[in-house]
Amino acid sequence: MPERQSKPVAILVTGLALFAMYFGAGNLIFPAMIGMTAGENVTPVIIGFLLTGVALPVLGMIAASTQRRGEHDGIASRIGTYPSLVFTIAIFLSTGMLYAIPRVATVSFEMAAAPILAGGAGGETTQADLFIYTVIFFAAVGIIALNPGRLVDRLGTYLTPALLIVLAILIVTALVTMDPVSVPPAEDYASDPLPAGLLQGYYTMDAIASLVFSGVILSALARAGFTSRRRLIWRSTLAAGTAGIGLAIVYLGLAAVGTRVAGQGLTDGAAGLAYAASEALGPVGQAVFSAVAILACLTTAIGLIGASSQYFRKLFPKLTHPTLVLVQTFVALSLANLGLETILEIVTPVNQLLYPIAICIIAIALLDVVTPGRLHWTYRLSAWTAAIVAIPEALWATQIPVFEGLRDWLDLLPAGSVNMAWVVPALVAAAIGILLDLSQGRLRPVKGGDELPVLIYK
Repeated sequence: MPERQSKPVAILVTGLALFAMYFGAGNLIFPAMIGMTAGENVTPVIIGFLLTGVALPVLGMIAASTQRRGEHDGIASRIGTYPSLVFTIAIFLSTGMLYAIPRVATVSFEMAAAPILAGGAGGETTQADLFIYTVIFFAAVGIIALNPGRLVDRLGTYLTPALLIVLAILIVTALVTMDPVSVPPAEDYASDPLPAGLLQGYYTMDAIASLVFSGVILSALARAGFTSRRRLIWRSTLAAGTAGIGLAIVYLGLAAVGTRVAGQGLTDGAAGLAYAASEALGPVGQAVFSAVAILACLTTAIGLIGASSQYFRKLFPKLTHPTLVLVQTFVALSLANLGLETILEIVTPVNQLLYPIAICIIAIALLDVVTPGRLHWTYRLSAWTAAIVAIPEALWATQIPVFEGLRDWLDLLPAGSVNMAWVVPALVAAAIGILLDLSQGRLRPVKGGDELPVLIYK
């Protein structure tokens, strides 16, 4: 963060950078799809989506800011040394070079570059087109991510405003020039629209991103002068709130655009937004939509590589930051061109396992803030129980025939039919953990002076 920035500006820039890190291809598509398919129930559906797709990640960032000195895996360290190490490595790999980073590159190619390179509908692109595009894409990502001290500044000062400008052009023009189309709500949104929206936001799995991006964000705030734990938590809350407000406004706008293109026979949110851009902006519509898609994916990839490099440098201090950026960029480039489908089959079940653990850690960390002592067993029992129940969920998600029978057992648990069988067992385990912590005297007030985290990474 540049020295010339005032602290309010530093918070704003950090919040804008966090917005850009969160806002990837899926975040662009999901709200538009809700607008296209929810019909008259779009309001309760989008409210549910905002609760789990915006509020949960924001709370995750606030929880992550409570990191204490010595917690090398952040707040995940509170579930135990070895479990936290395995968990943290897994989330940085699955949301990093092994899946999310190559995925945003290929998605941005399909959404932004392919329609132009193919010469319109019916055209085709080649493997060489994808290779050239991803080389340019990852070159830009790597160059910007090379300097961790300026990563947040570059995102928040330059790339995020550019992204917001093209988003505003697309959304405002579509809303002004196109009328909403009335369609019956899709089956999922017809009977229980609010729960359906909650599930859509849950399935974005953006709460994991809070744990991934927290190191970069907290380091930027510490570098800006917010070094006491109390001030760091408060400023992190402001930055996360800034990102959350931005996400909510954009999601509402994209959902409104989706209502303008409903009933057109379009298959997904990307097609809907591309159609809206073309209808509202004419010949330049595809260029504007391409700019939105590329910037959204580029900023997310930069944030992921920067955060992953920062974490793995702590884990392997002999490796330099440029080396880690180069390795991750090369791996992501290779997977984007060679084997992403196979990786997807592996990573999807892994995320089904990791997300419940992440939510437990975030929820208990927020509870820990308002308790007089430090919770211990509450973290461990809730996260461990969530993992135990999530393991069969992840095995079932592999779609391997031998695991098909697990679905019948999972559906017996509350919320099992919506792939959330872990919730009630984790709540029960958390209650038991609180009783154990209380019986062991862990809820007595403690001094917080030794909890100042070491957050400035160079």
